[in-house]
Formats: sequence, C-alpha cells, structure tokens
Amino acid sequence: MSVRMAYLGMRFKETWAYRIEILMWVLKPMLQLILLATVWRAVYNGHSSMDGVPLVVMTTYVSLSAMHTLLMQDNMPDWVEERVRDGLIGADMLRPMSLLEQVVWGSVSQVIMKLVLLVFVIPVAAIFSGLTPPAAIGPYLVAALLGWMINTCLMMLMSAVVFWTLEMGGMTFLYYTISGFLSGALVPLWFMPGWLAGIIGALPFQATVYTPVAIYVGQIGGGAAWQAIGVQGIWLVLLAALVALVWRSAERRVVVQGG
Repeated sequence: MSVRMAYLGMRFKETWAYRIEILMWVLKPMLQLILLATVWRAVYNGHSSMDGVPLVVMTTYVSLSAMHTLLMQDNMPDWVEERVRDGLIGADMLRPMSLLEQVVWGSVSQVIMKLVLLVFVIPVAAIFSGLTPPAAIGPYLVAALLGWMINTCLMMLMSAVVFWTLEMGGMTFLYYTISGFLSGALVPLWFMPGWLAGIIGALPFQATVYTPVAIYVGQIGGGAAWQAIGVQGIWLVLLAALVALVWRSAERRVVVQGG
C-alpha cells in the first residue's frame, strides 16, 4: 500500500503543476451550469413546471450534471499517449505496479482534487441555478461512485487505442462531445423522444451522469433507483472485464529498444 500511496502522491504533484488547467476545472462547470440553467429557464418560458418536471428540479439537474461531468473528464488519454509516444511506457511497465493500476491511480488523484474544487462550484450553483436537497442520499452516493467507475473503464478503453494508433488526434474531443450528450448531461432522458431515450438507455454512458443525478432529483426513486444501480453494476463488471482483455493485448504490443 505504501508504494501505491507514494505513486498517488507523485500523480498529485504532476496534476498540481498545471495550475491553469486546474483553474479551468473550476470555471468550466460554473459556466456550464449557469448557461444551461439560463437555457432551461427560457425553455420553461415562465412556467413553474413542464411535463410534470418542476423548473427547480431541472435547474438542479443541470447543475449537478455539470459537476459530474467535471469529475468524469480525465486527462488519462493524453497521459497514456504521451507515455507511449515518448517511450516512457517501458519504464512504467517496470514499476512495482501494473500499468493498468497506474492509470487507475492517476484517475483517482484527479477526482480527489476535483472533489475538493467543487467547494468553489457548489455556492455558484446554489446562487445562480438553485439546488434542491437530495431525494435519496444513499442511493445517489452509490450511483455516483459506480458512475465514476464506469466512466473510468470507458476512458481506459479509449486510452488503449493509442497502443495501436500511437496518437489520439481529435478522438478525445470527439469522445467528450458524444459522451456529453449520451450521458444525459445536457438533456435528461425524460425529455428525449421515446425511441432515442431507449437507445441511449441501452448504452453505458447514461449510467455515468444521468442515473446518479436522476436519483438525486427524485426522477428515479424507490425500487427503480436500486434497479438502475443494479444495471450500473452489470455495466461495470462487463466493462472491467473488457478493459482487462484489451489492456492485456495492448501491453503485448509494447516493444522497448535499448542499447
């Protein structure tokens, strides 16, 4: 465990070195939640409720979704690409930790730092967007943790692509753009057409943001909340198994030359 804690501390220091990026971590969700809350207020057009969803629930939803999106975004693909292209991946594979474990601890370091930074975001959300108390705090926390773990698995699968392509190009931007919509961070599934909500509901992305936030605001409650958490658990098991398989194959492609 001491090795892992030492590595976690090293990744903290690496992350802290990029102060401008950390500032963006604070400003981006602030701007996102303010803009989305403004848009949805315009959509409601002065009405206190639409399709049975109160405006305060909707503004709370977009505020929390902005915070969850911050936690989900990770520089993992960039880190892996840099290590592969610079040949540092060979040294990483000699550490007393598996390469996959190093990637996971890197994500843990980032999410811990972002959780601390949310202290600055939450007051802005309360003032400009409004936050209601959680409908069910226990299920929400479980769903939020599972959502982050599912997202980490998805990020690891995307990051593994660099072992075959040697560069990510615009793939990371494309992933964030698509996943931002499919996760329900911009528009909740209950406002989508039935056929589209059905398709998105069958994908793992909605389990990262929509499920925990919908549980928080009470749109998924009671037994349905635990059923949704069960679906998250299934996705986590399936994706974790796929990650192990893909990364095992990816590591076999590493060739270290020296002299």
